[in-house]
Amino acid sequence: MESPLVTIQIPASLYAELQALAEEEHTTLAEVIERLLVPSRQRRAWLRDLAALRERIQRDGGLQIGKTKEAVVEQMRESRRQIFEAEFAHLCR
Repeated sequence: MESPLVTIQIPASLYAELQALAEEEHTTLAEVIERLLVPSRQRRAWLRDLAALRERIQRDGGLQIGKTKEAVVEQMRESRRQIFEAEFAHLCR
């Protein structure tokens, strides 16, 4: 089933550039536009994930800013140890 078509108006120079790109890639103009949209879709998904991560951090009590450098390093070491134990320790046994 084909998607409905719409007509858009773009500057002739942009159309010519897109058409040249399509010809160079041996594809259609629509496929070129679709490919050019991929990074934008990825960026929007990344921004949604980042917003969700920020919300989760805030909900879980924040980043605990204000600790000493030593306390931050110790917390990172403990986190790394816990991750190792959960994910990789069985490989060393």
